[in-house]
Amino acid sequence: MNVKIIRVLNTNAVVSVDSQGRELIMTGPGIGFKKRKGENIDQSLVDKTYHLENKEESKRLQEVVKEISEEYLGIADRVVKEAKKEKLEIRDSLYVTLTDHINSAVARYREGIALKNMMKIDIRKFYPKEYQVGMHAIEWIKEQTGEDLGDDEAAFIAMHIVSAELNAQNITDVNQITELINTVLQIVRIHFKIDLNEESISYERFLTHLKFFAARVFDHMEYEDTMQEIYKVMVEQNENAFSGVKKIAEYIKKQYNYKLTIDEQLYLLIHIKRILDEQKK
Repeated sequence: MNVKIIRVLNTNAVVSVDSQGRELIMTGPGIGFKKRKGENIDQSLVDKTYHLENKEESKRLQEVVKEISEEYLGIADRVVKEAKKEKLEIRDSLYVTLTDHINSAVARYREGIALKNMMKIDIRKFYPKEYQVGMHAIEWIKEQTGEDLGDDEAAFIAMHIVSAELNAQNITDVNQITELINTVLQIVRIHFKIDLNEESISYERFLTHLKFFAARVFDHMEYEDTMQEIYKVMVEQNENAFSGVKKIAEYIKKQYNYKLTIDEQLYLLIHIKRILDEQKK
């Protein structure tokens, strides 16, 4: 079947349409060389094909690929696939932001500019899966370019992954989210005078919950209250754990002017109760 070009992005990248009318970005050495709209694609030159569900992100990615080597898009694609293998829910925006970021990072590195990531320790601690994928990305970048960007850059890549998970607008949002997670964990430690077992399942679940909870605080997105009856029972039965929830709620109201809903308080209560129960074992 003949597949026609609808747009040439550069020598090594073109856009076509599949049988369902979806736009595809196709890359391969020389695939767009001296080609024009309406001409057939030489299938033997196709190395990779990309389809983004989000049309807006697809257009943005096409703009990025016009200016940037398709090898960086290939690395971004490997990152997306690896993240999904780790059961991380990634939005299409990661293709755009990461392709652009890798291009900039490699260019900076070649100019002798290596940025320190001040959040590296927290990123590695709070987003271990994302950080691990970031470390793999560093290996892939080294394979492709010969440049070893190091673990500071792995943390920056992890931040882009987190941003795509949480639909955060930029890396600054991820910084704020990480700081809030840190503070909530600190409140729990100090209020209950406990050391958190960072290897436990309860801690891991709490961390995952806090990641998305913190994102909602900054978005000022609220849960709809649906569990008032359960909430009353849980609060009555777990006054000690709830005292920690109140501390967190007071801090967030004062610091971010965000009032925790009953449902949000209930989820925090359930997670804190699990952690406290674990401490008693």
